[in-house]
Amino acid sequence: MSVETTIILTGVAVWFAHGWYLNERLKSVHQKLDQLGENFNGLREYLYEIDPQFDDERAVRRSFQSGDQFAGMDDLALTRQKKEEGRRTLDTPL
Repeated sequence: MSVETTIILTGVAVWFAHGWYLNERLKSVHQKLDQLGENFNGLREYLYEIDPQFDDERAVRRSFQSGDQFAGMDDLALTRQKKEEGRRTLDTPL
């Protein structure tokens, strides 16, 4: 085996090792981002549970569960009203 072949094979091995290392680091970053997203989602759910600005939406959802025939219409009207006023809804992402 010549010196050039050794250098090329070493370069290829280093290139693959570097790619593997970066992939492992990227997996770690994605894992941390997923955990952070779950934490923010839990915080969002908690805040929405206690925030009084969503009481009207909770009332509409309770009417859905009770079988009110106009609940869908009320929900649509409320969603449109909040959108026009620039207010958040329970389904608005953070």
